[in-house]
Amino acid sequence: MTLRMSIRSLFALTALLAGFTAPASAQDTVEGDIELGANNRTNTNYNSSRDDSDVRIGLQIRLDAINVLGPLEQTPGTTQSIGRRLLVPLATPGVRLIDGKLFLGAGLGFYGYSAEDDDENGESRSGFGLSPLAQFDVIREDAAALSIGGALHIASMSETEACVAGECMELDDGASGIGLSLGAGLRGMILPGLALGADFGWGFLSVSYDDQDELSVFIHGIYAAIMLEATIGV
Repeated sequence: MTLRMSIRSLFALTALLAGFTAPASAQDTVEGDIELGANNRTNTNYNSSRDDSDVRIGLQIRLDAINVLGPLEQTPGTTQSIGRRLLVPLATPGVRLIDGKLFLGAGLGFYGYSAEDDDENGESRSGFGLSPLAQFDVIREDAAALSIGGALHIASMSETEACVAGECMELDDGASGIGLSLGAGLRGMILPGLALGADFGWGFLSVSYDDQDELSVFIHGIYAAIMLEATIGV
């Protein structure tokens, strides 16, 4: 009789312990599944954001800050004045690679002027430039980045059209140039895909005249520009 009571007591104690431990194990399993699901969703979102930012098409707009803040030039049609502006391309379409750290683009610059008085005396001239460029972020935070880079400049300037009393003729002063600029840039994110910054550095442009082999001009100096960049993931 004592043995039977001992066995029954042992069974009752075992059932009681099983009742306490079973809910805890089920709860741990549920919590583990929830945590695993959350981690999977986090990793999926992170990988998705990285995939979206691997390649981005963008456009940079630059405004030559030195020329805007400087005094007005008395002779806007000189080779120096045109060449100086062609060192800072106005619009640069391009692409961002390597998680957005590398920007490769082709800058497009343009400059032109026209002057005429009441006697129909005047002149006009224009020029354009192509500037393949590359910039790489050396320091990057969540909302700002510091980059270094350079650009190759290829420029062309038209002949000056001079008019006297309504009669116009072209002067033999068409020119072409090639140059290089090196500098740094700082930009901050305004919105996702939209950044505002500034570029500064040094550049040069060597200009040779088409019909005057003995004449050439070398232009160099410090430049600074305000930059606005917009990008979209592909």
